[in-house]
Amino acid sequence: MAFLLFMRKSLAALFIIAALYNMWSLRRINVLMVDHILAGDYVIAVDHLPLTDRDKINWFNDNKKVLQEQFNISISDFNNIVIMEAVEGVRDINNHWDENYYCFTQTQSEFRCVDKDLQVNIYRSEDNALTFYIHSYGGVYVQAMDGSIIKTNYENYFLDLDDRIGKNLDRWLLR
Repeated sequence: MAFLLFMRKSLAALFIIAALYNMWSLRRINVLMVDHILAGDYVIAVDHLPLTDRDKINWFNDNKKVLQEQFNISISDFNNIVIMEAVEGVRDINNHWDENYYCFTQTQSEFRCVDKDLQVNIYRSEDNALTFYIHSYGGVYVQAMDGSIIKTNYENYFLDLDDRIGKNLDRWLLR
């Protein structure tokens, strides 16, 4: 009898977790701001992203047309796109500089800064394959021209992550 009660509670908990995940993943993702940094380099701030690596990649692939038409991102020949999640929303920190925030330069509003919560870096290689670096304990994925996606060997991905993030952000912030 105790085992059946335990199983019911476990199944109920699993059901609730699955329902919450579905509610989270079905929420519409809003692009808050876009910055064109250098030729072919962009920073995108969104209000949230899906939880799984595959869903993050699918969101980018599904929204390429929207990013190109509404935000003037050259999808066919970009070099690097950084997607940040504005966890705490958009802030006004113009009165003081804070290294924990990225401030969009092409936005006229006073509220133009977001916390640097890097989620995805997307690089285009010379053969036009896209490489997705998922920062939240994710992996490295390569999408070929035919649309196939493979997960690469990412054991060494986190070894120099801080250096790579620092170089990318320094290049954009200290221009």
